[in-house]
Formats: sequence, structure tokens, C-alpha cells
Amino acid sequence: MATTTKTESTQANLLKLVRYAADNADAASSKRDAAIREAHRAGSSLREIAEASGISHMTVKRVVERTTE
Repeated sequence: MATTTKTESTQANLLKLVRYAADNADAASSKRDAAIREAHRAGSSLREIAEASGISHMTVKRVVERTTE
């Protein structure tokens, strides 16, 4: 039984880690998207932004066209 409890505890801790990482990824993605929209408003091209951000210009285009959520 002690092994089951330890396994459950490990799983619970891993799930907390996953939740924390997901929350941080959401925040980072929101900041990236805001920076992309700002750079585009300032006159940077989709391809320039894509190169700087490491994502495709089509993804940048979708970010620019999407309203803030």
C-alpha cells in the first residue's frame, strides 16, 4: 500500500507541474502574441516578425488577424 500512496503522490506532483507549465505557456503565448501585434502595428512585415519569433509567417498572420482574447 505504501507504494501505491507514493505513486499517487508522485502522480499528483507531476500533474501540478504540468498545470504550472501550462499556465506559464499560456502567459508566454499571450505576451508573444501581443508583441507580434505591436510589431506589426509599428510597421514590421509578417516575414520579419516570423523570422524574429521563430514561427511561420502564416502563424504570425493568424495572430495579427485574431482579436485579443
